[in-house]
Amino acid sequence: MTTDWKFIKPAADSFAGVPVCKNLDNLQADIALLGVHYISPYPQVFEKIELSERLEEAPAAIRRQSSIFIDHLHHHNFDFDDGDTLAGKKVRLVDCGDVDRDVEKDQLEPQHITLATRKILDKGAVPIIMGTDEGSCIFAMRAYEGFKSLCVVHLDAHIDWRKERDGVTEGYSNVMRRASEMAWVESMTQIGLRGIGSARPEEIKDAQEFGSVFIKARDLHQNGISECMQQIPTADHYIITIDSDVFESAIAPGVLYNTPGGITYDETIDLVKGITGKGKIVGINIFELRPERDINGFTASTIAQLMINFIGTIAHSDQI
Repeated sequence: MTTDWKFIKPAADSFAGVPVCKNLDNLQADIALLGVHYISPYPQVFEKIELSERLEEAPAAIRRQSSIFIDHLHHHNFDFDDGDTLAGKKVRLVDCGDVDRDVEKDQLEPQHITLATRKILDKGAVPIIMGTDEGSCIFAMRAYEGFKSLCVVHLDAHIDWRKERDGVTEGYSNVMRRASEMAWVESMTQIGLRGIGSARPEEIKDAQEFGSVFIKARDLHQNGISECMQQIPTADHYIITIDSDVFESAIAPGVLYNTPGGITYDETIDLVKGITGKGKIVGINIFELRPERDINGFTASTIAQLMINFIGTIAHSDQI
């Protein structure tokens, strides 16, 4: 089956000024960036709480904040011991644009996310996906059919294990439940948990029966990264998916559900570095930036800087 990729629009201003891919059939990359614009179809409870048209601009907001790194990827980076973000390697970074950008919500085709992610994987690249709504993760993970020994590491304040919510089965409250139903997902770890979310006792029970490992944000703070790494199941391949409300509100105010006590910038970097010591990272997703709730683009800036570090962490691993 051939795909014309017309549902992908090239980025006008690419992430950190990296080259742009206008047709995934021609992709040549080690790491490929992709914006997605799926919106979970939950009904608005209150008539006036339309979250605004800016909801779908999370990828653009991140790209805008990444502009400070244009031509800077070879500058000294104090987040790496050798100071070199790309570890002295010629890492092929490519921005693949946006899936279903500027499409009306009732005309979104979420399978387009699966098609684009699968093509990036088939081309031998690691997809780094950015978007507003974590429901997108469901469709990205469907692209990994055929992978073996796959562990999902989910950074989030909430477990997202609802079978359905308000009649919706493919939204941000259902992500890990849907992941658990995918035959290729062998294990799961959920890090940064705290506060009250959509989970009820039955969701906790189902997640634990599946074997999901829960690591509360407080336990990560108190026990450190090393102990956390020991709790993450051994696997050959890891997908890291991040809901931005996992972060401490001081570094990420622009999210839908702020909850105090989140994980820090340094903890996030160290978690991803630790995972590269356990197996191969085959995808990183970061969702739930809500630009209309952000303060001076601060959350988008945090995410852009984290993405630079994720790229550098993969570059420092043996997989490139």
